[in-house]
Amino acid sequence: MDQKTLQEITLIDRTGTNSTKWDDLRASFGEDGLLPVWVADMDFKTPLCVRQALHEAVDQGAFGYYKIPETYHQSILTWEETRHDAHWKESWLRTTSGVVTGLFHVLSAITQPGDAVLVQTPVYYPFYRVIGHTGRRAVYSPLREENGVYTPNLEDLEQKITREHVKIFLLCSPHNPVGRVWTEDELRAMLSICRRHEVQVISDEIHHDILMPGHRHIPAVSLWSGPNPPITFFSASKTFNLAGMKNSILAIPQKETRTKFDAFERSLGTSSSSTLDYVAVTAAFTSGADWLDGVLAEIFANYQSVKTILSDFPQVTISPLEGTYLLWIDLGKVVRRENLHHFVQSDCGLAPDYGHWFFPEGVRDDTHIRLNLAAPQATIKKAAQQLADGIRKKLAEA
Repeated sequence: MDQKTLQEITLIDRTGTNSTKWDDLRASFGEDGLLPVWVADMDFKTPLCVRQALHEAVDQGAFGYYKIPETYHQSILTWEETRHDAHWKESWLRTTSGVVTGLFHVLSAITQPGDAVLVQTPVYYPFYRVIGHTGRRAVYSPLREENGVYTPNLEDLEQKITREHVKIFLLCSPHNPVGRVWTEDELRAMLSICRRHEVQVISDEIHHDILMPGHRHIPAVSLWSGPNPPITFFSASKTFNLAGMKNSILAIPQKETRTKFDAFERSLGTSSSSTLDYVAVTAAFTSGADWLDGVLAEIFANYQSVKTILSDFPQVTISPLEGTYLLWIDLGKVVRRENLHHFVQSDCGLAPDYGHWFFPEGVRDDTHIRLNLAAPQATIKKAAQQLADGIRKKLAEA
């Protein structure tokens, strides 16, 4: 990325902006002054095209009731076709105020209390909350892990589906937190099991644009044949750093399912998004591609930097980053689980996401941390160096 582009996207300091990541450390970590590498948003400015579109919307001065423009849906359809060869239909699309909110609504609309919902662990921790708070029953299929590389456990997946009478498979693709971009063979195998047992797939593909070189995202619905195709969630929020805009999209190909979802939405009596959300998302999907390509290059450079700085420590397992900007690191050969928080915060001065957050309630023995790489290289190099210094000191004391 050239210097002019770097200057355009880089945020020097987010402190004092009511940023959860930077200004809410004490609530989650019990102290201030840590270098925050948690929370899945970026320390980059959103694309200039988005900021200009928002300025124009504000400058016109009126914020009355808003008619969603045709350009909103068209920008989504064109983006998905261009970036992922995904041929959506406009009639499939719905907007919610976030993927997690949308998951609440979909599960409430198409399942019953007590129905079994399967997830592959570890996984994005709000999944557990969605299942529990809707009164559905969680079923867990642990991913296989070897030297930091995670793969689906197809035998366990099918056994759990049949034994627990699973109704919904909640797929994370690309996977958060382990950084996998599922291959076509892996996706076909998982989807085949679900078709065979008439399980509805809900695919959270919110990180589908955050791909490292050599990896390609395949929408689950594009590999499906037969009735009840996957319901897909995605958003501009991770792609363009718009999480605070509260605008996410879901694609529901099955008409009967759309009818149930729409009826549930009407029963809530709520609207899905605001004027400026639609403006920002439309601008991003229409004109943000070059910005994204530059940011992806910066994230990949950060990944390489962390690997280089930690290369002196074979005790540390870094899962290969294929997608997302979230790096999964196992420190189990450096520090015991009961000392992990103290080590990471007091010895390394970092505020990461802790691995045990991504496992079901009651699983407390995990020794991973998740680092957010969507930040300027200076920030990530500093974080990696603080981690390396802490590891070096810890190993010297052993």
